[in-house]
Amino acid sequence: MELAVKRWFTALAIVILILAALVWFMPASWALPLLQAQWRGVRMEGVSGTVWEGRAEQVSIAGGPQLGSLAWTLSHRALLGQIRAHVDLTQPQLHLQGQLQRTSSTQIDLSDVTLSMDASMFGPQPMLHGQPQGQLDLQAPQVQLQGYWPMQLDAAGTWSHAAMRTPAGSVPLGTLRLAVTGQSGVLHATLSDDGSGAVQTAGRLSLSPLGWDLDLRLIPRRDDPAVLPWLESLGKPAADGTLELRYRGGLAQWNTNRTS
Repeated sequence: MELAVKRWFTALAIVILILAALVWFMPASWALPLLQAQWRGVRMEGVSGTVWEGRAEQVSIAGGPQLGSLAWTLSHRALLGQIRAHVDLTQPQLHLQGQLQRTSSTQIDLSDVTLSMDASMFGPQPMLHGQPQGQLDLQAPQVQLQGYWPMQLDAAGTWSHAAMRTPAGSVPLGTLRLAVTGQSGVLHATLSDDGSGAVQTAGRLSLSPLGWDLDLRLIPRRDDPAVLPWLESLGKPAADGTLELRYRGGLAQWNTNRTS
């Protein structure tokens, strides 16, 4: 009887060790269906490595563009239900990395986030009659996401070698400083230049899921063949060349108001 019990306990221990090894070294490709079920709308291709340290050659969001390759390191605390990970998203024009913690089924907390991207990824901007150029670098110590929308945010960064490509040519804007704060899902951003560009630039933006409000103040600093045509395409500058713009929009209806 005692020998039989020992055998059963030995067999149980072996099974537990095998299961633990399978979980510990589980290939990420095995867990892919579960991961995609948990992260609805996220699609990963070319998955390799383990659940704890792996890589996806391509990540995309349903209805959106391909985001690039993703590498991650997942804390073993996930076995206790505590999802913590370091993620690194890379493509030729973008690099995003940071710490991630899932605190509920709808909330994600990010920390030590850094973003570097080519501003041309924003594409042509009809409101600004041009396409942004240059390098955007942002740092965000803390971000709280609710359903992929930032509920709380504190970020700052620079837009270096900033320029606006227009039909009349490229308008150099120098280096622009950005600051973004967010509380309760309402984001506020400010923009100012370092004085080296052809246009003195200052702006502020309020943004929420219900709408947005953008104010821009543009003043030419020097003669540039592309500056005046660009400003005149946006509105009517004042006698001293100052152009003040205000754009508003919402989910139900987009309205654009200009003041000068």
